[in-house]
Amino acid sequence: MMDPTEHDTSDTTTEGAVVQQPELPENNTSTSPTPPTMQPFPDVVVSGFLDNFKLELTHVSQEIRNLTDEQSKLLEKVGEHNGVLQNSPDMTQLIAVMDEMKGGMDRLARLRHDMSVVHERSEKLRNRAEKLESFCKNAQKKEDDLVAKLDKLGTGDQA
Repeated sequence: MMDPTEHDTSDTTTEGAVVQQPELPENNTSTSPTPPTMQPFPDVVVSGFLDNFKLELTHVSQEIRNLTDEQSKLLEKVGEHNGVLQNSPDMTQLIAVMDEMKGGMDRLARLRHDMSVVHERSEKLRNRAEKLESFCKNAQKKEDDLVAKLDKLGTGDQA
């Protein structure tokens, strides 16, 4: 005997047809009518259903086989073509050129990096030179001012 809250979902099979038949609890106290139980499909219905789609399924199966064969042929052709390309002298020359280009790109990237570093350093040196120039101008101006004051004081004493 099963718990009233559980339902049995066992499958009943009839020559390829699967029908689920839930088991109802035994102590059903509701006033609603009990649903009709599902009966297995008769063999005639199952065979009629399969016969109805058999032609289409056969056709689809044949199309899948044809496509698979065509795919195999194309893969074989691609493999042969790749083999021909790998063995050709033009391909080895192309690979050599590509390797040379890769080396050139690496050198170019390194050169670009070095130029960036040189640019940063030159900017720092330029800024430092401007600060020094500004400092020298200020120092020269102060010196000129002091000389002028001393001259004023020196000429003022003589008068």
